[in-house]
Amino acid sequence: MKIKCDYCDNTYEDTLPQCPYCEAPNPSHKQVQGQPRTIAELQQWYVARNLPPYEVTRFFIGENHQGPRAFGIYQDPQNGQFVVYKNKNDGSRAVRYQGTDEEYAVNELYQRLKEEIVHQKAGQSAKNAGPTKKQKTIGKVGLVLLTGFLVGGVALSALSHDHDGYYNYNNVTYYNYGNTWYYYDDYYEDWYRTDSYDPDVNSITESYDDYYVSEEWNSGMNATDWDDTIYYSQTHSSSDYDSDSDSDWDWDSGSDWDSGGTDWDSDW
Repeated sequence: MKIKCDYCDNTYEDTLPQCPYCEAPNPSHKQVQGQPRTIAELQQWYVARNLPPYEVTRFFIGENHQGPRAFGIYQDPQNGQFVVYKNKNDGSRAVRYQGTDEEYAVNELYQRLKEEIVHQKAGQSAKNAGPTKKQKTIGKVGLVLLTGFLVGGVALSALSHDHDGYYNYNNVTYYNYGNTWYYYDDYYEDWYRTDSYDPDVNSITESYDDYYVSEEWNSGMNATDWDDTIYYSQTHSSSDYDSDSDSDWDWDSGSDWDSGGTDWDSDW
């Protein structure tokens, strides 16, 4: 379930221990029964889900992986601290957490891994559901958002950062959910997931607030409600419920895992 941060007013999943935007603690945070709390338990959970090898998913559990494009967690043998990290495209490292709380550290990577599984499953469904952006031309004529709505209806923070919600770029409506991007094709009157490294999305992510419209759908948009799409069902099928069945994260061995669509230049 989505909750609103009391400090920065952004919304995020109530399963997270803190706001991902300002890092304020989540007062209602509670872990799901059976959730892994140690690195060893997370390794067991990973294997039980039939996930591909670490080299494929780029999630290195219990390893201090030095190469680019990697998420990971390990215990530093020098000081005993737990480190959660992300290695970016250029090989530089962003440390998500470093400290003595193993349960907290494991939860950070656990939540990010589940998010990636959801995105991978959505990508598989998108491949089977319809054409991608490279395979057709978007009809952009008539896709106009009211200027007054953009100016008066959206309250943005002074610091530019990504929001889940609707964006408008070059008269095309986009939707961002957890750094996975979708666009509305007014010719087909439907939503599609963007291709990896879409140049328009790259332009948006250089200055999010310049193109951000709203978290919620509005009739002033010349696009249907993203919440009514199959993508919403896929991305919210299990994370919105406290039961959080492990079977929801099982991986089909016949599916391809494509880590190329991950934003490897961001900190997390």
